[in-house]
Amino acid sequence: MIDLVREAQNCLTRTTAEPAKVRFLGRQLAAYRFVLCVVEEVAVGTSTVVRHRCHNRRCFNPEHLEFGTQADNKRDDWEFAANGVDFDLL
Repeated sequence: MIDLVREAQNCLTRTTAEPAKVRFLGRQLAAYRFVLCVVEEVAVGTSTVVRHRCHNRRCFNPEHLEFGTQADNKRDDWEFAANGVDFDLL
């Protein structure tokens, strides 16, 4: 049985402290990366990161995820630290 939790901002997580993992073709991946690849129907390289618009690393709700670069991800962190919220999620 999978223990899914819907948190504030409509995040979809598990009750674990770390991000959920999945095993696919003999490799272990972060669940959020796997979910976004399946939903977007694309395979991405390791240089592409998954950005969490909700800033909850455990979240794997595809509505909160998007692909980007590490620079995009860092810019998201700086904006969140300065403003405290992603207004697109409100």
